[in-house]
Amino acid sequence: MGTSVDGERGSMVDMADVERDRITRGRRRFRLLAVGAVVVLAIAGFVIGAITGGDELPSWRGNPPGWAENAGLALVGLGLLGEAGWFVYGYRSGRFKANRESRIWAVSWSRRRELAKQVRRDEPAAGEDPAVLRNVAEQMAGGRWLLGLYACMMLFFAGQALSRYSWFWTVLLLVMAALFVVAAVSIFRDARRAEAFLRHRPVGGGD
Repeated sequence: MGTSVDGERGSMVDMADVERDRITRGRRRFRLLAVGAVVVLAIAGFVIGAITGGDELPSWRGNPPGWAENAGLALVGLGLLGEAGWFVYGYRSGRFKANRESRIWAVSWSRRRELAKQVRRDEPAAGEDPAVLRNVAEQMAGGRWLLGLYACMMLFFAGQALSRYSWFWTVLLLVMAALFVVAAVSIFRDARRAEAFLRHRPVGGGD
């Protein structure tokens, strides 16, 4: 009997190791995609700058007035400080750790979308692992904190638009603002639905 128990424990340890490896690989794939996206955006910005003349993009009235330049630089600094502070908050609140150890990293993107859809509709599929669904719901419910990062990013772009006094940066700011609104609506909606999902399935309350 002791041998059987030891074997079961060993099997559970092996399964945990496999899941940790999958989580690590999932995070690594995401980092590679993120770095690739940053590189592509940097190259695109360089190309646009080379084609249009960089800082000499068409402005409203030549060089920016003093108030616009000063206000723009202040907003840029405020945005950067806000980003740094928000990252510190995410670290100290344990959000980064929870995200890093999330079991969701072990599944594919299509699988994540499928799980998120079940949470949004509050309709778990038959045979679905409740722990995984709860993990997805908790991440969706805690997604509101990302809006702070997006808001600080908007401050940065607003500062750039003012300090450069350029149509290019103004258009970019408007595009970013539109994306921010779409993201905010989606995050708030998903957070409410995820919270409802969690309320209907308290810990230890069964399915």
